Amino acid sequence: MSSDFSLNVDQLSKTYHLYDAPVDRLKQMLSRGKRQYFQEFQALKSLSFSIKKGEVLGVVGRNGAGKSTLLQLICGTLTPSTGHVHIQGRIAALLELGAGFNPQFTGRENIFLSASIMGVSRKEIDQKLDDIIEFSGVGGFIDQPVSTYSSGMYVRLAFSVATSVEPDILIIDEALSVGDGDFARRSFERIMSMKERGATILFCSHSLYQIEVLCSKAIWIEKGELIKEGKPAAVLADYQAFLDCLNVNPDAKPTDIEKRERQAQELSAPEDVIKAPVGQSARIVRIDSSTGGQSGDVLNVISGQSDVTIDIQFKSTLQEEVPQVAIAIHSASGQLISSCAAWISGQAPSIDDHGMGNIQVSFPKLPLLKGTYYVGVLLFCERGLFLHDEADPALTLHVTQEGQERGVVVLPHVWSCPQTSKLLKDDAIVKDRKPSERWQVREASATKDFESIKRLFQDTFKQPLHEEIWHWKYKYAKSPGYVVSEGDEVVGFCGGAPRRGMVKGQLAMLAQLGDVMVDKRQRGVLTKTGPFYRSVYGFLTEKIGLDREFSFGFGFPNRRHLRVGERQNLYKATDRILEAKWPAKKSQCQLVAWTGESGLGDKVDVLWQQMKPYLGSYLVGVRDQDWMRFRFLEKPMDSYQVWFVLGSERPQEYIGLIVLKDHPEADHMELLDFICARKNSGKVLDAARHQAFQTGRQSVFSWLSGNVYSWLETDDSTVETTEVFVPGNALDEPEHLAKSKGNWWLMGGDSDFR
Repeated sequence: MSSDFSLNVDQLSKTYHLYDAPVDRLKQMLSRGKRQYFQEFQALKSLSFSIKKGEVLGVVGRNGAGKSTLLQLICGTLTPSTGHVHIQGRIAALLELGAGFNPQFTGRENIFLSASIMGVSRKEIDQKLDDIIEFSGVGGFIDQPVSTYSSGMYVRLAFSVATSVEPDILIIDEALSVGDGDFARRSFERIMSMKERGATILFCSHSLYQIEVLCSKAIWIEKGELIKEGKPAAVLADYQAFLDCLNVNPDAKPTDIEKRERQAQELSAPEDVIKAPVGQSARIVRIDSSTGGQSGDVLNVISGQSDVTIDIQFKSTLQEEVPQVAIAIHSASGQLISSCAAWISGQAPSIDDHGMGNIQVSFPKLPLLKGTYYVGVLLFCERGLFLHDEADPALTLHVTQEGQERGVVVLPHVWSCPQTSKLLKDDAIVKDRKPSERWQVREASATKDFESIKRLFQDTFKQPLHEEIWHWKYKYAKSPGYVVSEGDEVVGFCGGAPRRGMVKGQLAMLAQLGDVMVDKRQRGVLTKTGPFYRSVYGFLTEKIGLDREFSFGFGFPNRRHLRVGERQNLYKATDRILEAKWPAKKSQCQLVAWTGESGLGDKVDVLWQQMKPYLGSYLVGVRDQDWMRFRFLEKPMDSYQVWFVLGSERPQEYIGLIVLKDHPEADHMELLDFICARKNSGKVLDAARHQAFQTGRQSVFSWLSGNVYSWLETDDSTVETTEVFVPGNALDEPEHLAKSKGNWWLMGGDSDFR
């Protein structure tokens, strides 16, 4: 092998013998090759490639493609069936979590064990021991058995050992995915320094952005075969196209990409160009950052003076969904300093017909004080829940400042000097009353606080809290809400579950408030120091309002509970819930039940798209198939009827959907929700009335806001006011709150708490 190369893989293959039962292995040994009791599985098929010294090779491929087998063969932990691996230099590997560690040995003992496996002398490790322990961050546990370590401690120690011995070749197989944010950034910096030092690195990862940024070369493996080798941009483009194909055709092969490209080249007319099949993925493809005359992924900025602009480009093959973009800024120690999300500000990325998306965020006169900060870019689904891709860090900021202020950020402020005549005399000064130290408020933990919240729930509502309902309700919430504690006892709670919605035509995140509870011994404390105020105030000020996690919140308190919040300036009534009734009536409608079939689920999305244009002036929750499944088909311990309504002129046309709940004890059928275009609202209501008639119920009733009733009002309907109100956040800016006044589109189905 040439001295220019660190690694050469020559016709490497690995075949496993798979036995149906352990006894077959014994039979095979006794048969002496006369009979075969196994099946062959070829994990790798004659792979050949080489890596020059100082190159960083990215390895991509689906789970089961053979990537880990390849890396284990290179490291020598597996023996090849055919072929050879030629290595020049010392090799260190992170193949899996703590590979090579003995769980019964202490961390210190495992450092020496792991280093000896890599051929490092004890003397050399003695010299580096303190640095290894310090970088890993497990100093207090270094003399404890690693079986007592968390997964994060395990991988930090393994990485620290592997990189501290200064290997000539470093192999990383997704091992950094369990590290926390601070460790991941420090690890990334160490890898970059090794790259600059001239070390050869093999980097296996599902993060295509990291592969493209970090690597100088990439290979794509599929079913044990080398599909493509070359520059990361070219390899990843074909690999991503293959993944997109799989979303449409699970049997697609890598060669299908080449066939499609050849077909596209042979067609001359623009209208005949074959487009890539629409898949279900999104990934970041480019990030450009600049300030003043600088550009790049490391910027030097001046606090309060420099404008920083970040341009983000992504590729999406998602159907009927535009990905959303967020920015997260961390300090050098890993603390989250700030974050912002485009959808919270009502800004959606622009996206062209080819799925290329673009969005820009600017930070005028960046208010960060001196220090080093890392900026991450995150690509979310439109609900802001599922993370499609991330680049963290995508940008490093080195901030300097001219003043002497200390801290992290400069808050907007104005100094003034009031006139002397307006100052109170010393003997007239009354100090503001500070909140009582008796109660403490904090964000609730879904696991640690559950038993305490459960006891509070049972005390407040005089009924057991069903765990299945609770965990379903807050399934998509980072935290179920805010708790107030007195000592170790939880005495107050305000809950809020996330809900995707639209605010006057713009996508937004809303919050459903509920489960506002106070210990019975504390209910008389209705001051701004008490548990009720503190729990609700904490949630409203931290979570709901302009430029916060949830732009608006809604709930369904009765008049008495609303007044408690109004007196403390927490709530303002923004709408009122009505109860409408219609007599049951037979009609000629046709209904098709939906119990969750995916094919019919697509029809829910079609109906929702038909309905959306008529909801542009409202605050309304999204009603796509994901929400309808979650709210009505996945809710534990409850039963709903979900029906598609078919058209009378064209019987196969789906014109609407209704959700009903039977109340035999009251002889009524409840209309909880519906989806349809405005012109079909009367037909959808007729379907609900028909179903009530068929069930033998007297009438249909519904809890709804006035905006919904305007769609369903008939000559024979009756409507009454109720004692249920929709509150708004009185602590937020009045102009923002005014957007919700009288504009809510809510029904009984919008509440998870009934």
